[in-house]
Amino acid sequence: MRAPVGRIRKALYLMIALLISAALAACGGGGGGGSTGSTSPGVAGPVSMNVTLGGADVAPPVSEIPANLLAPAILAPADAAPPAMKPSRDSFDHVYVYMTGVAFIPVETMPASDLRPPLEDGEVLFEGPEVDFSPKFVVHTFPRPVRFDLLNPPTAREIAKFLNKIEVPAGVYHKIRVYYEKVEVDGQIAHRTANGHLDIHFKAAASWDADDVHVDNRGYLVIPVAPNPADGVRLYCVAIRIFGLKVHETGSGKIIVRPQVFAELARPVKYSITGTAENVVHDTRSFDIRTPANLFPTVYHPLTRWAFDDNVFDPTAWEVPVDNTIGIAALRLGAFVEAIGAFRTNTTPLTFRADQVFITFPDVKEGVVDNTWRADDTFVLRLTSDNVVFPMPGKGTAYYDNLANPAQQLDNTFIDNNVFVKARGYKVDGVGIEAYWISIGP
Repeated sequence: MRAPVGRIRKALYLMIALLISAALAACGGGGGGGSTGSTSPGVAGPVSMNVTLGGADVAPPVSEIPANLLAPAILAPADAAPPAMKPSRDSFDHVYVYMTGVAFIPVETMPASDLRPPLEDGEVLFEGPEVDFSPKFVVHTFPRPVRFDLLNPPTAREIAKFLNKIEVPAGVYHKIRVYYEKVEVDGQIAHRTANGHLDIHFKAAASWDADDVHVDNRGYLVIPVAPNPADGVRLYCVAIRIFGLKVHETGSGKIIVRPQVFAELARPVKYSITGTAENVVHDTRSFDIRTPANLFPTVYHPLTRWAFDDNVFDPTAWEVPVDNTIGIAALRLGAFVEAIGAFRTNTTPLTFRADQVFITFPDVKEGVVDNTWRADDTFVLRLTSDNVVFPMPGKGTAYYDNLANPAQQLDNTFIDNNVFVKARGYKVDGVGIEAYWISIGP
């Protein structure tokens, strides 16, 4: 949604929660969206924060203070003397920002002034009208101001959820502008600078994990594919590390917040793609994910984590982690999958690299076991037809658990006469089911 900048002054919605004010560490864990519910293993890890508080350099030089705020030249020295000073301080408990909107600023709109790094001592004090708004800014405004504490930042997952709710087109963004109504520091309103906004400038990270996809060597925020939850494409993790935020209380009691902040992506933007597996080729560790509107070429790798999920389209569904051997074997044509990872922008066609894969099996058989294991390592359910269960990859390597207690993993010895079983896998027409996930009831 593109909105005139005037609207940016009016409202705000919680999530960006400074969208960026956060020193976000990793997006890890293992959890799955479509299957990213209450049992999702993908919850972000501990938040790491590198916020610099203090620094006298945030106070503007005299030449930048409006003339009407300076003592008149005709006053006698005693009259012109400043009030008694009190000790300045640089540490605070809360820095609340009442945000009204956010603008994603594409690289192609970068003004000449941004070709140099942001000023280390902040921007010139300025209360005039907005002069750098461009129709190419991707602007989102919020219905009403929302208070957010910069010292308690959002997680990488919360940032991703926010971005999924607004229209951020694919592109490269060199900074994010956060508009605010006011900044309140420990109950005191901070001096308003930079026309009521904070600019978060992206800089190249010092280092990346060897397995991460380095999407932009300038460190800019890269959105390779626009999020579209209706098409099964969601941002999953946007890990942004903020540094260089400076807040200072002067001796006269004025609170100064430097309006320029530096940030770096802790790793490339991660996505969640949910759809149906097609063209599965394990020799090349590749498959495609078919969504309602697109086909996404996808690859997995030796460190990809795997899980079975009762329904990847339901964020509250039951899911269980499995080892790579059974996870890879269970990925077949027709499986419903959620893959979490990053796009490899240096390949053609654009390819998705899956770090986590959640599998929902297309076929399920439920019933009571008739007798017990047969000599061929199968068992039969008391169904009228197609009632043979073939454990996969084998009797001893299929995944067994307790239907009444999902946290309790079992083994094949729990298959016995008259026990209830839910077998998930791929149907064998006219025979039964090849089941990778077998849950045994009470």
